[in-house]
Amino acid sequence: MKKILIGLFVLSTTLFGQIEGVFTNFFKYSTIYAGFNLSSPMYQEDRYRLSMVDEDGNENWQSGEITIQKDKRNLKADYDLSFGIRKIARFPYEPKRGVKNAGVGGDWYKGMGDANPNEAATIGRVTGWEYLVKYMEHRRWNMEHKSEEFSLRYLGDWYIMKYKYMDLGMEEIRYGQTDLRFRKEFTTDAGSFNVSFGVSGRSHPVYGFAPTIIDSSWYTSGWWDFAEAEFGVNDEGYKGDWDGDGIGDGAILIYDNKTGKHVGRVGYDWRWFDADGNLMAMTDREFYQYHFPRLLENWFDKQTKGLGNQRELSVSLGLDWYQYTDNWWLHAWGSLYPYHYGMDKYSYHNAVAWQEHEEEGKEPKDFIFEDSGTSVWYDYDVGAVLGFKLQENLGVFIEGKYLNYWERPAYDIKVGLNYQFVGFGI
Repeated sequence: MKKILIGLFVLSTTLFGQIEGVFTNFFKYSTIYAGFNLSSPMYQEDRYRLSMVDEDGNENWQSGEITIQKDKRNLKADYDLSFGIRKIARFPYEPKRGVKNAGVGGDWYKGMGDANPNEAATIGRVTGWEYLVKYMEHRRWNMEHKSEEFSLRYLGDWYIMKYKYMDLGMEEIRYGQTDLRFRKEFTTDAGSFNVSFGVSGRSHPVYGFAPTIIDSSWYTSGWWDFAEAEFGVNDEGYKGDWDGDGIGDGAILIYDNKTGKHVGRVGYDWRWFDADGNLMAMTDREFYQYHFPRLLENWFDKQTKGLGNQRELSVSLGLDWYQYTDNWWLHAWGSLYPYHYGMDKYSYHNAVAWQEHEEEGKEPKDFIFEDSGTSVWYDYDVGAVLGFKLQENLGVFIEGKYLNYWERPAYDIKVGLNYQFVGFGI
């Protein structure tokens, strides 16, 4: 028993040491960053409106008196919050690009920042594991957005494995992606050129469909009944009292004097109230024109989210090229997904078919879904970093990324000039 215990202790110690070594090497050279920025919001004047208020101070459009109401504009401060951890090897054009006698290293050509544009490059610099975890929050004009990104990549001598999750709140793009590619590298003087191809599996919410195909109840039945059932609102009819006896007499019909056609009526309509009993609109026309579209949009978002994520398999093609000298550097990359196999009913292959169906003017009820099938559309993401060192302490740069998945674009571009003072000879 003693020998067994000693053996188990030795074995556990060895295994722990190996696990500890793997863990340490996995996080070696990783970088943690965080940032916060706060700024005043855009100033806006208070707004004024007319309202009917009764003796109790409540809004009453039947027996109240006209009063002036002031809506005070009180916007919250704008802010940016970022946090992340990454382990991504620098490319040869990145280190020691600083000004002579001004320290070593640094992405001097792009200035300060918490992220590099080449984080999205197809190929990494070195073989082995690389990863990125990024979280950001923003508030602009009292609207809040957040974005998240997670990626894990293994670069081998002849293959690439990568998993990525992206959630861009402002652009409303969210997806998970697993990519397996073969790759071939062609080295050049002070550069490298890579070609890769393989297959990618992606998962995302329902994209590309109209409310007419998701649910037909909102336009095939009475819109007022649909609004009450789905939006939680309520309408109450009212009639005008034309003889002053306190009893509604109905409505007065309105006719066009020139044509003699009936064009409307007054004194007979419906008021609309929200779920809490607050007045929303004084007429059907007002509710249908100003409130119904917004409520329908929110309802449609809930309907699509309830359908869950949709899955697709795609052919993936990639290029990655960088070249650098002491005075200039270029890094360009891109991935293309041209051919796809949709695995679910609301995968994007059916969205492409639905868009063609709609463009041909066919009725939504005549559209036929396929649970799975193939289709051709072009999803892609590209990026580039280009810099020039004009003098020892002067440089210009341009860098950017552009992603277009499921016809939902997201991009950012930076152009700038950097000048670094190295001293005044004092």
